[in-house]
Amino acid sequence: MSTVKKWKSWLGRVGYPEMPRAERRIPSGFAARRASHPDSQPATIRDISSTGLYLLTPERWPLGELIPLTVQVEGLPEMSPGPQFAVEARVVRHGDDGIGLSFVLPTGLDPNLWGALVANSVVLTEPKDILFTLRMLRTILFLCRLCHAEADEAILLLGGELDQTRTEAAFEIAHGAEELLASEPGAGSMRTHPKLAAGILKYGSWSSDDLTKQLWTGLLASSCTVDGTGESNLEFMDLLVNLTPIQSLIFITGCKKALERMSKTGDLPPARIVFTPQEMSQLTGIFDPSRIAMEIAYLFNAGLIDKVFDFSSYIPTESFDITPSRLGLQLYKLCKGHLIQPHSPLREPAQRSPFSS
Repeated sequence: MSTVKKWKSWLGRVGYPEMPRAERRIPSGFAARRASHPDSQPATIRDISSTGLYLLTPERWPLGELIPLTVQVEGLPEMSPGPQFAVEARVVRHGDDGIGLSFVLPTGLDPNLWGALVANSVVLTEPKDILFTLRMLRTILFLCRLCHAEADEAILLLGGELDQTRTEAAFEIAHGAEELLASEPGAGSMRTHPKLAAGILKYGSWSSDDLTKQLWTGLLASSCTVDGTGESNLEFMDLLVNLTPIQSLIFITGCKKALERMSKTGDLPPARIVFTPQEMSQLTGIFDPSRIAMEIAYLFNAGLIDKVFDFSSYIPTESFDITPSRLGLQLYKLCKGHLIQPHSPLREPAQRSPFSS
């Protein structure tokens, strides 16, 4: 049975009361450093179990202190720097050659699931299997920090509904959002609505291109707030669900150019975002103007751009207007990870735009 199938089988049993005795294992290539200290150097993990680990280090952190750790594995060629995940641990003892720490797991993380993932990350030998397990660990820890005890829907999603390709895409979205949030003040206290987290991973995992995945990543990050109760981004999620890679490219290009002009002028740009057919073909790789027009028409119907293409004329197309609507710009900012609140009403008529006179 493949590693992915093993985890799907195990995740399907989350919640079972069986709690095996923690067994300490000797890992190869595992190290940990103090995440809150930028200059902290990785120390070798001598042994690890579901309940804690022992670090070989000359440092002697105070007993009882809660330490944010970054656990990483060196020597895996698939990622650089090495795969890693963040977890908190409390110092419980000092030894002759290091210190012992006990894991402090986030609320909502099933101890059986945690124990199985930790154990298998140590005993697996294939780099791709180790990498998958570490990505799963990192994603689950992140979801539990965001959703606490209500993270089950998103966690079970990873173990029951997604195939391997979609699971990897969900990992990318979650890890990208985690990195975006890391630069925000008070990131550790931010939460998101469990329904949003599960929905973004579920629908975002269908994305086959990096640009669309980046939109989903930013939307997950911008859905995080201090209270974590808002569901306002649900409608924005609905807007992203059916975007094709070409539509995402056109939408992102229009928004980027609009915001670049706004940053230069300090005000709304006087001109619209217009491309020639040659420029659109160069951008999209599509040389059929009618097909390009269909992609733009979808964006208009979704309310993301301001002007629909005129299909009533037989005159050869001279230009394509991809000026974003107010809603489109708002969605783009959210998908860049901007922590802004949507205005009401959310959907405005497509003819109303910040670029309209």
